[in-house]
Amino acid sequence: MENVLFIFAGIPVYSYGFMIGLGLICGSLLTCREGRRRGLDHDTIFSWFVWTTAVFLISGRIAFVFSLHRWRMFIYPWVLFTGFQVDETAGLIAAAVAGLFLVFRFFPTPLVFLDAMAPALAIMQSFANLGSNVFGRQTTVPWAVQLGYFKLHPMPLYGAIAYYLIFSILWRARRYTRFDGQLVIGFFALSSWTQWFLLRFREQSAVSWSPWVFLVPAVALSAAWVYLYVNAPLLPLSKRRVRSPVVGWILSVLAVSLTMTLVFFWRFG
Repeated sequence: MENVLFIFAGIPVYSYGFMIGLGLICGSLLTCREGRRRGLDHDTIFSWFVWTTAVFLISGRIAFVFSLHRWRMFIYPWVLFTGFQVDETAGLIAAAVAGLFLVFRFFPTPLVFLDAMAPALAIMQSFANLGSNVFGRQTTVPWAVQLGYFKLHPMPLYGAIAYYLIFSILWRARRYTRFDGQLVIGFFALSSWTQWFLLRFREQSAVSWSPWVFLVPAVALSAAWVYLYVNAPLLPLSKRRVRSPVVGWILSVLAVSLTMTLVFFWRFG
């Protein structure tokens, strides 16, 4: 994650951190917009994002410093403020736990909020992937990234396009939901299928994820989604008739995917 995107006031701005920040801004704005449409309080949604982001940054920073200094961190705690690196995994776990707790604390109908946030989760994942520098296995495809003597699969680009496609599907379907939780369950099902598919392009090692880690939840969540959708009440006839043009939607997805491709190869060109 050490790729420097640009220098601002003498401080290097790394691509991964910049893209995560951009994703958080876009995600919070989209969630606030969709939450208002669903009758949720704008300030409460914003507070949820602020608290969850704070937990991610603080927990991730503490975990990163602890991995370097262990218990000596408590003897000279000022080392927490000497850098910006965070342990992403620890931060995400802490943020997920805190975020889930705050969902039930802040919102009387948690599934409505989670549905409002589902497209935002996908767009944040798309931005995070676009800023990543973790490539896949060696390949001979013409769009491979050349790093020294190696040609590697552009995994960040694959993930960014895949999650933008998930976002566009959820965003298109957000006005036609038949049950609470339809979008968030759909997001996690599609995300699991995406991760399972992308495994074939990743470099395999002794600590690589097993395909079953993603395949089992993908099948289970897809089955749950289909069951709930089939048994949910039908949409009013007026909503079933009003749909945005499919051709325009496909063209917009292709245009954004092309833009992502240009940005990605500009970074590594």
